[in-house]
Amino acid sequence: MRRSHAEDLRFGDNSPKPEATVPRHASLLRTALGLLAAASLLPGCEQADARQAGAAPPAAVSAAPSAATRAEPSAAAASAARAPEAPPQAPGDAAPSASPPPSSDALPRPEHAPPSRSTAPGERIHAKARFVWIQPAPQPSKGWLGYLTLGGSVRLFEGSAEKAKTYGPGCDAWYRVEPMGYVCLGAETTLDENDAELVRLRAHAAKIDEPYPYDYAESIGAPRYVGLPSPKQVEKAEWDYAAHQKRLSLLREGRIAEAGKLTAELYAGVDASPFGRPPPAELGDLGQRVREARDYVAPGSTIAYASAFDADERSWLYTSDHVVVPKDRTKPYARIAFHGVRLGDGVELPLGFARKSDAPLYRRTEAGFEEAGSALPRLAHVALTGERARHGKETMLESRDRGLWLRERDLAVAEKAERIPFREGELEGELRTWVDVRILGGTLVAYEGDTPVYATLNSSGRGGLPVPGRELISTASTPTGTFRVDGKFRTATMVSSTDSSVVHSEVQFVQNFHGPHALHGAYWHDRWGELKSGGCVNLSPIDSKWLFEWSEPRLPPDWHGMRSAKELGPPTRVVVRP
Repeated sequence: MRRSHAEDLRFGDNSPKPEATVPRHASLLRTALGLLAAASLLPGCEQADARQAGAAPPAAVSAAPSAATRAEPSAAAASAARAPEAPPQAPGDAAPSASPPPSSDALPRPEHAPPSRSTAPGERIHAKARFVWIQPAPQPSKGWLGYLTLGGSVRLFEGSAEKAKTYGPGCDAWYRVEPMGYVCLGAETTLDENDAELVRLRAHAAKIDEPYPYDYAESIGAPRYVGLPSPKQVEKAEWDYAAHQKRLSLLREGRIAEAGKLTAELYAGVDASPFGRPPPAELGDLGQRVREARDYVAPGSTIAYASAFDADERSWLYTSDHVVVPKDRTKPYARIAFHGVRLGDGVELPLGFARKSDAPLYRRTEAGFEEAGSALPRLAHVALTGERARHGKETMLESRDRGLWLRERDLAVAEKAERIPFREGELEGELRTWVDVRILGGTLVAYEGDTPVYATLNSSGRGGLPVPGRELISTASTPTGTFRVDGKFRTATMVSSTDSSVVHSEVQFVQNFHGPHALHGAYWHDRWGELKSGGCVNLSPIDSKWLFEWSEPRLPPDWHGMRSAKELGPPTRVVVRP
């Protein structure tokens, strides 16, 4: 796959918004999230990774996925992206009892995580558009507090439409919602939970309680259809359809290499097998309030989909914005299992994570150090004593497991910070949450005051540290300094600020901290601990969800996004250093 143009991305979608609420276009976010309403764009900074979507032509088509609710990735994509298993043990000392690349069966969760949805009974107002703004007063404003999205809803004040209803300019009726703000009742909303359009939207809404709100795939050049296309529509949108079908036949037969090296590379990871599921009961145009205004997904862009099905002798993805995309024009991403470590109960810093590759283990002898015959698997972690020693040109770090040692260059080391970013007495009585991001070090540690509570790996900008006199976006660098969480979004679509055809759809658990730069999940690569992004701080999907639920201000239940407001409490501070 070619390098994506998504060198510097902004979050958003280009569907029209009410003119009284937002202008239609914006480029970069001048203050963190203060202008999300400007064409619903949030700048970002990412690129896809071919290795995550499948790096080699499959020998044969993979078996059809099981009839689960959500589509599963192809075998080729899964094998390319799955965290590696621990290698067989060589003779000698066993590897320390470090965690292997963790499974998502038992996901970490912050102690004080707020619920994503309110379970309190009462009447609600429901969203039938991608952005339903929550305003601070019953009137249109660019100074919104937050928003709801497709199929979402929020409890009305005291659960009562009668008590919540009020009047103001720009809307026939405003409704006060919990815990604050007002939503306009109009074409984009309804009080009827059985509204036919709402029922369709709700059936395919984001699964916000999971690290993966959707399934995801990379486009190799995919058209977007409003409903199942006719043969004429396919002919118009897919000029190479006949040749494409021939290449798919070669792929199914394990002969794709006959099509040439470039074609084989393009189709590596494409899953040409059927799903074995019928289409949804209703397919059709839900209007511009729901779908993004693009009819094509450029190669290297990504697609978020809520379900998948077979129809007209082809398999299709039903996207997050309710259009259909041919599955054979995409490469499904495998789900990433890696996540960090909850600290406490005997687990403490420093910790070393094996990054890039397995980390060989060493024993210390009278003559120096010798290999122990085993290794710490890539992305696994081990407790360290803090002791260092020299071995020729190498710095060696001692583990807490039977005196085994590792080379410092093989590890990303999470260490306790020497000071906290708060003045004495500041925010006394508050949790004083903050995160310590190391760009070159590749780690992220979350703190409550001076107590570290979570440690993991991050992937910062591939350009490394800021270059004096150069724009951060232009060098793909991550800004250094002390910032704050300015806004939080359960999902947000990222659009390239240099090529608007290139998108990353529905990126999960986004927290902006410096203009276009954010902490967020990355479902398209697993190069944790390495410089990889366009400048943002990438986290594994599981880690991004943990951090999102832990950080402050807490996103109110049912809200899909918000900007930080003093009424919701002090924001988490973000310290970014080399």
